[in-house]
Amino acid sequence: MRLTMRLLQALAFLAVVSALIGFGSFAGRVSGMNAPESQLSADAIIVLTGDAGRLQAGAALLRNGAAPRMLISGVHSTVSDGDILTQSNLDQAQLDCCVTLDRQAHDTVGNARETAQWASSNSYNRLIIVTSDYHLPRSLLEMKRAMPNTELIAYPVRTSPPWETPSTARLWIQEYAKFATVWMGSALLDDREQA
Repeated sequence: MRLTMRLLQALAFLAVVSALIGFGSFAGRVSGMNAPESQLSADAIIVLTGDAGRLQAGAALLRNGAAPRMLISGVHSTVSDGDILTQSNLDQAQLDCCVTLDRQAHDTVGNARETAQWASSNSYNRLIIVTSDYHLPRSLLEMKRAMPNTELIAYPVRTSPPWETPSTARLWIQEYAKFATVWMGSALLDDREQA
C-alpha cells in the first residue's frame, strides 16, 4: 500500500514538473515569435477572430499588398460589415472586392476547416495566418492537419506575456493545455498512419 502511494506521488510530481517545463518552453517559444520582417507575398491572408489587433494586422497586410484576398474566419453573426470597416480601417470598396467573412467557424478547428474549404475552392496554396501569438502554435497545427499541402506563414499579433497579470497567465496556461492536447493527438495519429 505504501509503495503504491509513493509511486503515485512520484508520478504526480513528474507530471507537474513535466507540465511546468512544457509550459515554460511554450511561453518562451511564443514570446520569441516575431512577424516576418521581409515583404510578404501570399495567395491570401487568413485572420482568426478573437483578440484585439488581429483584424487590424490582417487589414494592414492586405493594404500593403501581402496578398490580394483576405478571409476573416469566425465572424460572429451579430457583427456587421460596418463593424468590420470600423475595426479594420478598410474602406467599402476593399471589403467588397477583397474580403470574405466566414460566419460558420466557432472555434479553432472550425477556423481550419472553413479556411481549407475556402482555400481549396480558390486554388490558394500559400496563406498568411494572422492570430494572437499564444494562439498561433495550435492554430498552425489545426491548419496543417486540414491543409497538409498548403504553405502556411505565421503572423503573430503580440499580446501581453503570461508573467504580467494573473488573467494573462490563466489565458496562456489554458491555451498551452489545448495546444498540448492537439499536439499529442497529432503525434498519435501520425504514428498510427506510419504503422
